[in-house]
Amino acid sequence: MTSKIFAASLIALVAATAATAQSDKITLHNGTVTKDVKVVSFDVRNVRYKRGGSNESIPSDQIAKIELSKFGKVYARGLRDPGIMLTMAREQLASKDEVMAQLGFIGAAKTYFDFGSASEAVSALNELRKSMPEAGSVPDVHRMKFEYYLGAGSASNALKVAKTYEDDAVKGAWPTGFSVEASFFQAISTPAAPPEYQTKLRSIVSRARSSNPVVSHRANVELAHSLRKTKKEDEAKRIYDDIAKRDGVDQSSRAGAYLGLGQLLYNTGDKEKAREALLLFLRVRLETRDAWPSLQAEALYSSMQAARRWGGPESNYIRSRCRRMLIDEFPGSDWAKQAKN
Repeated sequence: MTSKIFAASLIALVAATAATAQSDKITLHNGTVTKDVKVVSFDVRNVRYKRGGSNESIPSDQIAKIELSKFGKVYARGLRDPGIMLTMAREQLASKDEVMAQLGFIGAAKTYFDFGSASEAVSALNELRKSMPEAGSVPDVHRMKFEYYLGAGSASNALKVAKTYEDDAVKGAWPTGFSVEASFFQAISTPAAPPEYQTKLRSIVSRARSSNPVVSHRANVELAHSLRKTKKEDEAKRIYDDIAKRDGVDQSSRAGAYLGLGQLLYNTGDKEKAREALLLFLRVRLETRDAWPSLQAEALYSSMQAARRWGGPESNYIRSRCRRMLIDEFPGSDWAKQAKN
């Protein structure tokens, strides 16, 4: 009898331990969140995980974020020090925990970027790609480098990254969503006449609609920007409104839609419309904090311009506050450089 009670207690303990261990979280680009799982592996094709007693998987081009419950504990000493986190990521790689290792490399790079140490960030990303070329975070390597170069005004370097991304995706037979994203990156970093550019973006929107909805939304926003600049305001507004109101849209696309709607109002030259534009630009700051840094910087600069045109109560304070945040948080951006002039 005692042995049976002991066995039952042991089974309950093992079950409780397994349940506790299954506390990782996976977020998809469409906003779907899968909780209480144990991530087993993450490569450029699939993330594999355990949920309860079953093994499941999701194509990697659908993944927006993976959060490991033990990440904070494993990297506790490096959460505020990217150099320490990078060293610990190498240790995780040496111990064959590739999921934890790749997220450490990405975390270190992000913190380096936040600290304004771009060269160290790029170096960490290159090390990840070289040491784990099939890691699920390798597309993030390309994304983060592309966004950095584009935000810094170096379209030629951004284009090189986009071409390397496409080369990796095609040669490696990665899921379609990645190659479509690489095509989008190439499009927005390659100078082209408006008609050619708009045709290219419409094609990407169509290709990405089923394979990568995030890219479809972002390409649509870029299309709307081009339409707005070529005086096709009504068509641009329809696209902006759809993206701004649609559920499950990524923050960068929504931020782009707010910026576009704000610019349409600002361009009227009307003071009250400038006030409405200011509120839209500030929504980028308040509601889409995870949007691309280049969009955050543009929103702060646009807020300064709209506040100046509006000229209402607190407008000088808003301009001063936005200028300070722009220069402090995005010092290398073209928008910060314009704000200093």
